[in-house]
Amino acid sequence: MNIIFDIGNVLLSYQPREYLEELFCDQDIVELYHEMIFRSSLWLDLDRGVVNEAEGVEILGNRYPKHKADIQRVFARWYSLLYPIQETTALLPKLKAEGLGLYALSNFHKEAFAYVRTKYKWFDLFDGMIISYAINYIKPEPEIYKALIEKYGLEPAECVFIDDISTNLQAAADLGFQTIEFTSYKNLISELEKLLGESL
Repeated sequence: MNIIFDIGNVLLSYQPREYLEELFCDQDIVELYHEMIFRSSLWLDLDRGVVNEAEGVEILGNRYPKHKADIQRVFARWYSLLYPIQETTALLPKLKAEGLGLYALSNFHKEAFAYVRTKYKWFDLFDGMIISYAINYIKPEPEIYKALIEKYGLEPAECVFIDDISTNLQAAADLGFQTIEFTSYKNLISELEKLLGESL
């Protein structure tokens, strides 16, 4: 059996609104930049790897010239919002010790992923990873799941995909993956134990 993890909000916390609240006291400004940056089509282009971060900052600055300084401020240290979810990262070596295959499948920017990949050694536990920027596809597009299957010779029926977003899970299920929606560590353990038929 192979266990495939999404990264954001499964292994690493990703709460951009909370990060913006640390930078700006005005809630209207927080919401403005949350939509302008983190929920923009440009953010998806960064995940897709068709623009890099420097280009993204420039594009947004040109698009919203009155907000250019604050856009640069937001990007300056946004990696700080990416920190491990301790319970799930601690689960990785346990699953590895059980002889299970471990894989990561995630939407991520190139520069941000390079940062977390170097910072957190538990990434070394994975047998393989497909990260969106590297192949120019993002979840829930079927091509990103197929890339994982083909690169590592996986059989979807022998894989459990864990993600916190239902549309990503449905796309995986459509290709034959077993899936678990990550809502809490307790629920994850319960669902994994059901699928594996053993206690973790």
